[in-house]
Amino acid sequence: MTAPRSIVVTGGGLAATRTVEEARRLGLDSRITVVCAEAHAPYDRPPLSKQVLRGERPDAPLRDDWSDLDVDLRLGSRAVALRPGERTVLLDDGERLDYDALVVATGARPRTLPGISGAGAHVLRTLEDSRSLAEDIRRTGTLTIVGGGLIGCEVAASARALGADVTLLELLPAPLARILGGQVAAEVARMHEDAGVRLLCGRSVVEARGEGPDRELLLSDGSTLSAPVVLVGLGVLPDTEWLDGSGIAVDNGVVCTATGRTSVDGVWAAGDVARWEHPLFGTHLRMEHWTSAADQGTAVARDLAGAPVALAEVPYFWSDQYGSKLQILGMPHPDDQVTLLRVGPDADRLLAVYGRDGVVTAVLGAAAPRWVMRMRPLLRDGAPYEDALAAARA
Repeated sequence: MTAPRSIVVTGGGLAATRTVEEARRLGLDSRITVVCAEAHAPYDRPPLSKQVLRGERPDAPLRDDWSDLDVDLRLGSRAVALRPGERTVLLDDGERLDYDALVVATGARPRTLPGISGAGAHVLRTLEDSRSLAEDIRRTGTLTIVGGGLIGCEVAASARALGADVTLLELLPAPLARILGGQVAAEVARMHEDAGVRLLCGRSVVEARGEGPDRELLLSDGSTLSAPVVLVGLGVLPDTEWLDGSGIAVDNGVVCTATGRTSVDGVWAAGDVARWEHPLFGTHLRMEHWTSAADQGTAVARDLAGAPVALAEVPYFWSDQYGSKLQILGMPHPDDQVTLLRVGPDADRLLAVYGRDGVVTAVLGAAAPRWVMRMRPLLRDGAPYEDALAAARA
C-alpha cells in the first residue's frame, strides 16, 4: 500500500497516541491531524480511578510534548459525521477534514441510569469526572457506587483511602463476578469488606428520587438507600453514533480485521471503540483494556506504513485495589473451571487458573506477577489445563 499523504485520527486517548507515535517511529511523513473532543491533550485514563481521584497527581498526560511528533492537535473538537465516499470527516464546528487514511479512536462513553442526575451524580471517564467526584467525596465523606466492575471496585478502594464511607451495589453475588466468576469474585468481595466497604450484592436500583443530599435510591429488594454522592459504574458503550450512515460495519463496536481495517476502504479503528478479529480466539473481541488500546494503535500504524502484523497477543489487564495488583492474562469466563492456588514463599498470594474443555483459558494473580507472566506461553499455545496447573504450582 502507498503511504497516505494525510492521516486523520479521531479521538484523543491511548490508541490515538500510540498510532501517531508508531507512525512517526516508522518514518511516515504524512500530515497527521488528531481530533480530540476534550480540552486536554491526550492523557492516561487508569489513574483517574486511583492516583488522580486520591489527589496524588493532578493529571496523567501520555506525553509531555507533542511538538516533536509534528501533529496538528485539535483540542476541544469533535468528529460528528463521516463521508467515506468523499474521504471527509465533519467536525462539530462545521469544518471538514480531508484524509487519505482515517483512524477511528473515539473510545467509549459511560452508561447512565435514568433518574440519577444532578448534584452529586457521577460517572467516571474524563479528567473532569475524576476531579468532580473527588471533590464531592471529600466534601461529604460518603459515596455510593452502582456497579461492581473494575471501575466501581477501584473507586471504592480509592474512596476508602480518602476516609469515605463507601457502599457498593452489585446485581450479581459479588463484585467482578461477571468477569472473574463466583469463586474469584468471592475473594474480591472479602478484600473490600475487610477494607470497610459495605457490599449490597444481589440488588439493583429500581428508582432514584431527588438529588444531592436528598437523593434516595429504591432497591430491588424493597429497601431504600440515601445516596448524596453516587457513582454509576455500569460499563461503557462504544462511541460510534457519529459513524451512522457511513457504511462502516458496527456491532458492539467498529468491526475490524486483525490489523485494524474496517469494512470501508481507507478507515481503521483502534481502542475501546473497536472490535478486532483475534486469531487466538477465532472471533471478534472488543477489549476495553489499556494494553489492547496500545497494541491496536501500534498495529494500525504498522499497517499504514505498509508493514502489517496481525495482532495476536494474549489479552492482559490489571486492576490496583488496596495496594494489591490484580493481573489477568487471557479471557476468563464466569462458567470456566477454576482452581485457586496460594503461591509465594509464604503461600499468601492468590493465583487462579481458568480452563474450559480441558484447555487453559486465563490466569489471575493477586500480587503474583511472576506466576502470572510465566503462564503467557501456555495461554498463547492453548495448553492442556493440567499442564497449566503443573506450571502454576512449579
